[in-house]
Amino acid sequence: MLQNFTILLEANVDQAKPGGGNLLMSLLPMILIFGLMYLLMVRPQKREEKKMREQINAMRVGDSVVTIGGVVGKIMNLSDDEVTIATSVANTMMTFKKQAISTVIQSEENKKLAEKERELSGEPEKKSFFDRFKKDKDDSTSNSPEK
Repeated sequence: MLQNFTILLEANVDQAKPGGGNLLMSLLPMILIFGLMYLLMVRPQKREEKKMREQINAMRVGDSVVTIGGVVGKIMNLSDDEVTIATSVANTMMTFKKQAISTVIQSEENKKLAEKERELSGEPEKKSFFDRFKKDKDDSTSNSPEK
């Protein structure tokens, strides 16, 4: 019995070769999993946070907002880190931290003002990759003969 055990140990010693190749190959799947997790979970979350920060910084008096608690109101006053909104028919005034805002809905007047400011600043219009195809599709439908 002891002879069989020593033969197995000698076989395992012969198979183990010096070098770090086995270590790298054993860690490669774990590295790939972390990389994939970063691409699928962390990056999109950071992009959403950046978009929300931009919306909050672009808030103006007159915009409608929804808080993280579900309170809906219209912005009446803005300060450095606080927002005062009016809710309901009685115009109940409530003050929140800017971090408590979950959604900003720009009024039509503020949308026009933001567009004018963007034009004056010379900032290019941000378009997605798929906007090209939407425009082409609209052009092709307008050029089609009507019956």
